[in-house]
Formats: sequence, structure tokens, C-alpha cells
Amino acid sequence: KEMELIDRKDNMKINIVHVLSAIFSLILITSFLFLNEIVPFGNYTLATMDADIQYLDLFAYLQELLSGSKSIGYDFSKGLGGNNFAIFSYYLASPINLLVIFFNKSELHKFFSLAFTIKIVLATVTSSIFLCNRFGNLKAIYAILLSAGYAFSQYTILQASNIMWLDGVYMLPLVLLGIYRIIHHKKPGLLAIAIAISMIFNWYSGVI
Repeated sequence: KEMELIDRKDNMKINIVHVLSAIFSLILITSFLFLNEIVPFGNYTLATMDADIQYLDLFAYLQELLSGSKSIGYDFSKGLGGNNFAIFSYYLASPINLLVIFFNKSELHKFFSLAFTIKIVLATVTSSIFLCNRFGNLKAIYAILLSAGYAFSQYTILQASNIMWLDGVYMLPLVLLGIYRIIHHKKPGLLAIAIAISMIFNWYSGVI
């Protein structure tokens, strides 16, 4: 019973670290958007370059797909017509994109900022999960700072307008943890699940 109580306390402490990592990351990303006057705190947007000329239209298509007015199969909105499954799996399969249904087409820039924020926070949390499981004696403050450092890496910030690549960022720590469990505990389950989910969310970054 004493061991069970100790394990519960340790698990509670670890869960608190994950929550604090998420809150810290959310504060940072919100401050970033606010200070740079990015939607919803200003008129600037993360949806630049390809996002502006292509991705926003794809999210508008996803809205129509979720409402039932478009089909993932053959559709004439693609050039002279064609199957949209490849487009869906490459750009739109992330479950976070389902939130687009709560926005009007005129608010897609707000959705873009929200999706970016959620993926950054998720990257912080999964990084925290990896660090706490891989380095059991790591102090909470270091776990929080290192997790945020991973989530706000140069790659992540540079891909702010290519948010479909960020699913791979928040799934990577789980893949790494899965590799660690195979090597040290002979348990392949987490790695198989993490890779499968990564490929479903975005097959391109998942395969890479």
C-alpha cells in the first residue's frame, strides 16, 4: 500500500508538470500573438505564402466536407474533377482541423492561429511526457523549460504558416519514447501506435 501511495504521488507530480508545461507554453504563444498583433489580437496573420493562396481554401473545402455539401471522393472543385482523398490525407487529416467547423469562412485566419496554438501546446506536453519518462530524476523546472524549448524551436516557428507539418512535431516525442521502451523494456506498443497515428494525421511527415 505504501508503494502504491508513492507511485500515485509520483504520477500526480508528473501530471502537474505536464499541466504546467502546457500553461507555460500557452502563455508564451498567446504573448507572441499579442505582441506581434496577429489574429485574433490584430490584423496580421500566420496564414502567409502557401497558406494564404492555398491552405485557407482547403480549410474552406473541409468546412463544406464536414457539412456534407462536398465529397472526399470525386469532386469537380479540383481542376477538371478528381478524387480528393490524397488532398485530405496530405493537408486536412489532422483531428485539430475538425475545429474549423466552428468558424465562418471569414474567420479562417482565427482558426489558423488557434490550430497553430493547439499544436504548439501539444508539442510541449508530449515533449514533457517524453522527458519525464526518459529522465525520471529530471527536475520539474527543467522539464518545463526544455519542453517549451522543443515546442518553440526554430523549425516550429518557421513552419507557422505550414501547420500541417506540426502534427509530426507533437507526435515525435511519443515516437522517441516508444523507441526507448522497445530498447529498455521490450515493449513495442507505444511506438507502433505513435507511428500509425502520425501517418494518419499527416502521412507525409509521418513517413519521414
